[in-house]
Amino acid sequence: MSFICSSCIGDTFLRRLVEDASSDKTPCEYCDAKSAADLWMVTELCDEVLDTFFEDSSNTMAVVRFNYTPAGEDLPSTVARLTGMPQEAVEAVVESLASLWHDPSSGESRYGDDEPWFVRKASMAAELSHSWREMEESLRSDVRYFNPQAIHLLEKIFGELANDRNMEGLPVVVEAGPGTLLSTFYRARVFQTDGALTEALKWPERLLGSPAAGIGAAGRMNGQGQPAFYGATSPEVCIAEVRPPVGSRVVLAAFDVIRPIRLLDLRRLATVELSPESSLFDPNTRAAAQRRDFLRTLGDRISAPVVPELQDRDYLVTQAVADYLAAHLALNLEGIVYASAQNRRPDEPPAGDNVVLFRKASDVENAHGDQATAEVALWEYEEEGPERWFHPCILYPEREAYRHGPKPQNPTLSLRRDSIVVHDVRAVRYETKGHEVDVVSSLDDRHYG
Repeated sequence: MSFICSSCIGDTFLRRLVEDASSDKTPCEYCDAKSAADLWMVTELCDEVLDTFFEDSSNTMAVVRFNYTPAGEDLPSTVARLTGMPQEAVEAVVESLASLWHDPSSGESRYGDDEPWFVRKASMAAELSHSWREMEESLRSDVRYFNPQAIHLLEKIFGELANDRNMEGLPVVVEAGPGTLLSTFYRARVFQTDGALTEALKWPERLLGSPAAGIGAAGRMNGQGQPAFYGATSPEVCIAEVRPPVGSRVVLAAFDVIRPIRLLDLRRLATVELSPESSLFDPNTRAAAQRRDFLRTLGDRISAPVVPELQDRDYLVTQAVADYLAAHLALNLEGIVYASAQNRRPDEPPAGDNVVLFRKASDVENAHGDQATAEVALWEYEEEGPERWFHPCILYPEREAYRHGPKPQNPTLSLRRDSIVVHDVRAVRYETKGHEVDVVSSLDDRHYG
C-alpha cells in the first residue's frame, strides 16, 4: 500500500480529491509531506478516466500484423500526463492497473496486452446522438410543440453556448452588424413571369425582404407563416440556395445589417473545445466532452440537404431547434449562420454561408406602409421599331405616405437600393457521384435492404 500527497499531483482537480482524502496518519512516500491519501484511489480514478476518454490502440491490425507503432502513448506516459505525478508514483499506479485489469479465471488482461497504448476516443457523441434520434422521432410522431423530451435535450445541448469557444478561442455566438465581418447579407427570389417580377421591384423592401407574418412558406428554420429572413454571405450561395429553374429569373439584393445582432455560428461548432481548465478527473467533464463531440456534428445535421418530398418531415427538427434558440432569453440569439447545402463542392473552400434571422430580427426598413416605394420598367424599346431588350430600371420617388407610413420600431435590415441585380438563369451545374448498377445472378450472398 502506497500513499501520496496532494503536492505530488499535477492535475488540479485530482489534487483536490487527494487533499480531501488525505490523513495525517499516513505520510507521503514521494516527498516529506506529513499527510497523504492511498495511491489506490488514484489508480481507480485513472482506470475510470482511461475507460471513459481513451481507447486501446495496441491491438489494431496495423500493430498486430505489421508491427506498426501504436498511435498515442504507452500506459506510463498516459498516466504521467494525466496525473502529473512523480515517476515512482506513476510506476506504482501502472503496476496496480495491470493487477486491476488482470482476469485470474482466463489469465488475460482487459486490454489484451501487458503494455497497452492509449489514444483519445475519436468521438464521445454516441449517447447524445441516440437521444437526438429519439427526439426526432418524438417530434414527428408525438408532440411537436412544447415537447418535454425535445426541450430537455435542447437545453442540455445549447444551454452553455454563450461560454463555448472553438479551437482558436473564438466564441460560437458572434456579433453581426455595422463594423463587423457580417454586416451585409444577400437575399434572392425566383420569378417566372415579368408581371410578378415587376410587382416585386415596385416594393423591393417588402417583397425582396422577409415575408410578412402569415403568408410565408415553411423553411428549414421556420414554420408555415412564421416570418424569417433567409439570406447568404455571398451572391453565389444565395442564388444556389433558391434552386432556380432554367428559364426563370432571379432577383438578388444586398441588405445591410443596421444594428448589432447576436448570431449562433454553426461553422465554429465544428471545432468547439472544452474549457482549458477542464480535468478528465472531474465527473462533469464526461458530459462536457459528450456535448462537445455532438456539437461538432451539429452543423452538418442542421444544414444537411433535404429533398423536397421530405421537407415537411425533416424540417420539423431544425424548426424546433430554431424556435428554441429564438425564445431562449439567456442566449438572446437573433439568428443562425450555417453552411450551405446547395453550394458544397469537394476539395473547394465554401463560397459563402447561409444565414437565417429570426422573426425579431427580420424587419426591413421601409417594408411597412400603405403603398409601393418604387416605379419600375423592365424593357427598353427601339424608338422607331419593334425591337426591345431587357433593361430593368427602378425609380425611388419621394412620397409623403411612404416617408410617414408606419415603420417597425427597431428594424434590423436596410435594402441597399443600388444593389439589385436580375439574373437570367441559363444553365444549372450539378455535382454528382455515380453508382453503377451491377447485374448479378443472385442476391442471396449479399446483404441488401
